[in-house]
Amino acid sequence: MLNYKTLRGGMKKVLVVGALLTMVGCGYVSRENEMIGQVKKVVHSTPLICSDYSQADISLGILRGGVGSLSSEDVWLYYNDKEQDKILKMANETGKLVKIKYDTKRVTWCVPNRIIISIEIID
Repeated sequence: MLNYKTLRGGMKKVLVVGALLTMVGCGYVSRENEMIGQVKKVVHSTPLICSDYSQADISLGILRGGVGSLSSEDVWLYYNDKEQDKILKMANETGKLVKIKYDTKRVTWCVPNRIIISIEIID
C-alpha cells in the first residue's frame, strides 16, 4: 500500500530528473555552421497541435546539367522568414547552389532542430 512518504519521495525524483533534462535540453549543440547544397523542396507545414512552420530540404549532392555528385545526404532546415522563403524557392526553381548558415538547437518542439540564419545564392 502506498503512503504519503513513498509518494513524496517519488515526486522528488521526478522533479529532479525533470529539472536535469530541462537544463541539458536548453541551448545549442552548435552555432553558425555552414553548408553548400541544392534546394530539393520547400515545404510549408500546418500541424494540428503546433503552429505553422516552413522547412527546406537541402541536398548535399550537387548536380549541374545532369552531371555531378548524387548524395543520399539530405538535411531538413527550419526557417521563419519571408525573404528566406523567396530565396529558397528561387534556388529550387533555378537549381542554383545555396550557401546556408544555420544553428543547431539541442531540443526543439514541432520543428527541425537546424535553424537557418542566412542564405546566399552561389552562381
